[in-house]
Amino acid sequence: MKSLASIGWRSTALYLMLFFVLLLPAQVQAQGPVVQILLFYSDTCPHCHEVMENVLPPLQAKYGPRLQVRALEISDARNFEMLLQLEAAYQVPEERVGIPEIFIGSEYLIGSILIDERLDGLIETYLAQGGVKYPTVEGALTPPVALADATPTPVPAANATAEAAAPATPAPVVSFYVFWDSKCGPCLKLMNEVLPDILSRYPKEQVSVDARNLEHGSYTLMRDLETQSGLELGTMPEIFIGNQVLLGLDEIRDRLPPLLDQYLAAGGVDLPQLGDPPAPSALPVSPSDPESEQVKPVYLAYFYQVGCRECDRAELDLQYLQQKYPQLQVEMYDSRENAVLLEELGVRAGVLESRRLLAPAVFVGNDALILEEVSASRLESLIGEYLITGAPAAWTENAVPESQAASGIVERFRSFGVLTVAVAGLIDGLNPCAFATVVFFISYLAFVGRRGKEVLVVGLAFTLGVFLTYLGVGFGFLKAVAALPVLAQLGPWLYGLTAALCFVLAAFSLHDFWQARRGNPEDMRLKLPTTLRKRINRIIREGAGLRTFLPVAFGTGVVISLIELACTGQIYLPVIMFVLSVPEMQVQAVSYLFLYNLMFIVPLVIVFLAAYWGTSSERTGMFVNRHTSVVKLATSLLFVVMGIWLVFTLVG
Repeated sequence: MKSLASIGWRSTALYLMLFFVLLLPAQVQAQGPVVQILLFYSDTCPHCHEVMENVLPPLQAKYGPRLQVRALEISDARNFEMLLQLEAAYQVPEERVGIPEIFIGSEYLIGSILIDERLDGLIETYLAQGGVKYPTVEGALTPPVALADATPTPVPAANATAEAAAPATPAPVVSFYVFWDSKCGPCLKLMNEVLPDILSRYPKEQVSVDARNLEHGSYTLMRDLETQSGLELGTMPEIFIGNQVLLGLDEIRDRLPPLLDQYLAAGGVDLPQLGDPPAPSALPVSPSDPESEQVKPVYLAYFYQVGCRECDRAELDLQYLQQKYPQLQVEMYDSRENAVLLEELGVRAGVLESRRLLAPAVFVGNDALILEEVSASRLESLIGEYLITGAPAAWTENAVPESQAASGIVERFRSFGVLTVAVAGLIDGLNPCAFATVVFFISYLAFVGRRGKEVLVVGLAFTLGVFLTYLGVGFGFLKAVAALPVLAQLGPWLYGLTAALCFVLAAFSLHDFWQARRGNPEDMRLKLPTTLRKRINRIIREGAGLRTFLPVAFGTGVVISLIELACTGQIYLPVIMFVLSVPEMQVQAVSYLFLYNLMFIVPLVIVFLAAYWGTSSERTGMFVNRHTSVVKLATSLLFVVMGIWLVFTLVG
């Protein structure tokens, strides 16, 4: 465990704050209902610090001892395992997992923005319902088979009484392991149909089942039990009962009931234990131990991309797995800087060309996990396949020559074609945050009474910021800026703020629609009083207002582009950027980079041109005046759609 002296002043202050704010109030006896919540955080996560320093203290002050928070730091492997189990029990989609993460009752909240927005309301709801205890895996999910403790306690016979002169004879208990996987069809049939049917024939207190889903760990335990039983390769699902092993659905269905009868008649049986000496296990020893020849290192290559949110979670998963499996050796590579190596390993592992330069990506032996495949469960399953045999550092073997890998990228570049690059840029240009920001600028200018050229000029400044930023990143000029940690921290806040503005403007537009329908345009919200509007117009005419607004629009375009960089151009940009370093292909690569970026800004240009035409055309102005209510309703719906789009982008 880390000492306070070793984790820096910021983490020290955080631990002290957690102690005083979250733990001390729990010592006070709560009067009435209590809400207990679990918070999972990381010392290195700025959003976690935001929740702990700014969100939880006011709530603790508001509710006092009625709110009890248990904060769990996920660098501790036990806490991380609990997080994985709760995420599985609460059925959290893999693409949404992240930290900080709160579990309260039957709800989960991920990210500082969602926690800030919803936690207070959930606390109120659960207090009104009589309170709620700390979430547990069993409490969050009702599986078809109840999970038992690792060493079950015998249950007294039903006719035992406190007044009995002699100690009651405990009823026999049969305990056994079930290993299963939710992606295995026979396993699901066993857990949902076959096993519940078999167990229904016996008293609950006489059969104890320890069901282990391999997606949540326990692979090593299963392998140790298989090795002890002399099995080279098992068949899912598997049951270990007494000294017997049942493999596959059919054998379990046929043999489990007679074995239960046999062991109950013999007085019961405990869970199978690993023998003495223990079966070979990869967990207890480190690959650096020279006396241990049975443990071989498992080398893993991990490719990440700066600003990639999925990569952040993958790194946490790998840190946890390195603690759990000491022989796991992880080597990390920037996917853009090591494109040739990434291509080489992709060819070796048989990865499709369209997925070869994407991140996050993991390679172990001849196997690979790409993008959405990189999750804690899939990683542990992949690593488990190599715990006995080990996995060499495949990238040192040169199975695919570097020149061959590089030429593969170049050939893929040659196959793109002008139309392919143009369409890719156009599709990637459909950016919700940029769109919402553009509409906000237009709405602001219309709000202060600006029209025509001023809308167009501001739009061009914003679009120019986007274009030059992507071009600069493509040429490598802005590499250091794109890697700034503050951009990853700023992204969720920018999305959340822009979404909130969209919903506010939608509400105002809906109010204006209602007033226009009633014939009261003077009561509309999205307009300024005439006197104030004339004053602002005078300031803008004098130049100060517009001169200030242009750099703001340009800078906003730059920041939004840097934040969105990891989410766009995944397939084509890495290839184009690599080919820029090939002298004989530079002219074509530069042309494609310009084409991609020009098409990327086309949607923004269309929006601003439409706004320019709409604010400068007399015919459009007459239409708006005649159909104000329809225009306001359409505007409200547009803001709602963009707000929802941003929210889904934020939480997805």
